[in-house]
Amino acid sequence: MRITGENLDETIEANERISKTVASHIAYIEQRIIKWTSLSVEQQALEILKEYHLIEVPIPDENLGGAIRQFGDGKAVPIINTAQPRVYQYFIYWHEVFHLTEYAEMNEPKKSNYEISTEFDLNERKADYFASQMLFRNSDLYDYYLSLKHSDFFVKIAHCIKSFKAPYKAILIELYQLARRNRNHLLQIEVKSFFDQRLTINEWSALFQEHALDDTLIKPSLVVNLSSIKNAIMKSIDKHPDVDMYKDNLEVILHWENKYKAVRAQMKERYDERL
Repeated sequence: MRITGENLDETIEANERISKTVASHIAYIEQRIIKWTSLSVEQQALEILKEYHLIEVPIPDENLGGAIRQFGDGKAVPIINTAQPRVYQYFIYWHEVFHLTEYAEMNEPKKSNYEISTEFDLNERKADYFASQMLFRNSDLYDYYLSLKHSDFFVKIAHCIKSFKAPYKAILIELYQLARRNRNHLLQIEVKSFFDQRLTINEWSALFQEHALDDTLIKPSLVVNLSSIKNAIMKSIDKHPDVDMYKDNLEVILHWENKYKAVRAQMKERYDERL
């Protein structure tokens, strides 16, 4: 379900219903999965994804943030679309971490009642809410937003994007939820009135630069990185040289690497022309 101003309250109510499940999974991630607690939140997610042989490629589809690909040997491999703004990639890191680890938590001792929904929209909502809570956990977004002296809504949100490294809609959903909890009706109205408005990357970049903010956060990285999965497959080939499946998987990866290097060159050329 695409979240709009019209169904924003419905989304918040869904968040409240799944909050205990998501809180349980956050505790599991913090206790069992995160190895390097001193790293930034987005780097923690990246390190987890590397354990699953992360693939990073620029895919020219503005509606695709990431996916999980099943290979012939049954391995689940996360794919991140680096044609998306970096700050959205950070959100997708955690979204895919949820999908990769939810079954692991279910199989933990004393977790036999862990619920994984078979309803696609609800499970995606869980992954999105989990991602936002990982980015905002223990944060003071509500107080920070109210402390900003700027009158322009987008300027205030730009400061939030920079400070919390979270994408536009994730910030607005969290801010709206916090406004509801604090019974701040004026802020709820303000957030909802801007919810469906969008700025282009160039418009965000100009706004960030005008206010001395790091605009690399709202630009795509266009990274092409398949080294982790490629190295893993090559190790499997060395161990099992007679197994054709590994060789077939390597062919797929090498094809993707060449393909997305060409895509990156094309996208970078078009992007540079717009600047």
